Amino acid sequence: MKNVVDYIKHYDGVMSKDTTNKIVDYYYQNAPWKKSSFSVSEGLSPESSKRVLMNEYWIKKGDMYREDLKNTFYDMVSQYIKVFTKIIPENFSQYRLNHYPEGGFMKNHIDNIHHSHGQQFGYPHITALLFLNDDYEGGEIVLADGLYTAPKKAGSGIVFPSNFMFPHEVKKVTKGHRYSIMTWIV
Repeated sequence: MKNVVDYIKHYDGVMSKDTTNKIVDYYYQNAPWKKSSFSVSEGLSPESSKRVLMNEYWIKKGDMYREDLKNTFYDMVSQYIKVFTKIIPENFSQYRLNHYPEGGFMKNHIDNIHHSHGQQFGYPHITALLFLNDDYEGGEIVLADGLYTAPKKAGSGIVFPSNFMFPHEVKKVTKGHRYSIMTWIV
């Protein structure tokens, strides 16, 4: 039996730092950012402000850099499913651009969603995350009840199962701004 952290894979250098910088610069200036929230079956959680302090933008078809992101996520997921062959991806959610300002955080949670954020096509098998910058302090993503902390490196990514064994959180950003992009794979 594998250790739980064996199911978390880090991929270094999946996107150039030049491209990640361009994505951050472009969306910082042009995205219609919204405050992120936690969803519950009845809608938004009344506890959202205690669970997340982050701005988000959902990248849509036709948006700048979407094809670069699509190719990067497909490459990471392809590498992941070569190792874990029982996963058969059917669809990717839209790409959510995450902006954690200084003081930003996301409390421990599990990505076992079905219908939040406009996602309508089933429970995700895996979550993929791309780190766009590393010029901030704090903001670590910690998974599996503290057993794994992802390396903080612009242009790298992680893929992990979206189930109860992989709760994760983003620690408070203590200096600067943290940018990442994620997608769920069903």
